[in-house]
Amino acid sequence: MGLAASQARFLGLTARKSDKEFQGQQINQARTELSNQTDSLFQRLLQIEVPNADAYPVRYDADNDPLNDSDDDGLSNEYEQALINYSTTYNTVDAEIEKLHLQDRALETRLKAVDSEHQEIQTEIDAVKKVIDKNIEGTFKTFNA
Repeated sequence: MGLAASQARFLGLTARKSDKEFQGQQINQARTELSNQTDSLFQRLLQIEVPNADAYPVRYDADNDPLNDSDDDGLSNEYEQALINYSTTYNTVDAEIEKLHLQDRALETRLKAVDSEHQEIQTEIDAVKKVIDKNIEGTFKTFNA
């Protein structure tokens, strides 16, 4: 391979390397955005109020029969509904977090592939640099002899 062809190859590889670096930066930016979204979802989880059974006591009538415990489990219907609401909200937010984690894992896989391609290009650049150096050295020996 001649000097001009080697130089053209070197420039092409350098452009590809820069493109891979830019792709890696974009993936890292997307992962940072996912991290921020996950953080806000975790904050939502922390703000969900856990129901307290003491706040929803079972009321009894004059005959000591429960008024607000339709299934006779010792828990008021209001408390059971509050638990259902809490669980539903928690599970919804948790599912959103899991979706973000899946997206992050996919981005991480893409980033590893881009990094691998970047390393391959760098190895090829190093080989082309050696060829260019040998061509330059051979040219100087020819004209200096």
